[in-house]
Amino acid sequence: MAAVKFGASSSLGIDIDPLAITLAHQNAAPKNIGPEKLQLRLVSGNTSSPSIDEHKYVEKQTSCETVVESEQEKYDVIIAIVLLNPLLELADDIIPHAKPGAAIGLSGILSEQLPYIIDRYSPLLDNISPSGMDYWACLSGGKKRILTGS
Repeated sequence: MAAVKFGASSSLGIDIDPLAITLAHQNAAPKNIGPEKLQLRLVSGNTSSPSIDEHKYVEKQTSCETVVESEQEKYDVIIAIVLLNPLLELADDIIPHAKPGAAIGLSGILSEQLPYIIDRYSPLLDNISPSGMDYWACLSGGKKRILTGS
């Protein structure tokens, strides 16, 4: 939603929690952000494809479909607001969805956890810049055009 409010022509929100998708739909409506500008997708919380029963649950609860993201989808900006362990575990899943040079923002971490994030994402990002407020921290950088070791 913030991307659209700041001028993006469209935005894609992805979550593993059906309630988060439902709430995002509800929050977008009063801000006059329709589905033509904001796509919301529920993805499986694991690497295997969701079962048929999970599809039924998702459709009933959120009226949106579960999708497995295509490796071909590449984005100019990726913002991940999750906790430390998921950010560490998902680095190799998050970064490939960015175009080379894309802006990456990582947040939802405590200031004392920043060194772990910097360590994990340094091989993947250029121009890493940490910032923080109170005890929260975030990290930004650009996807390396040529990844180290590739």
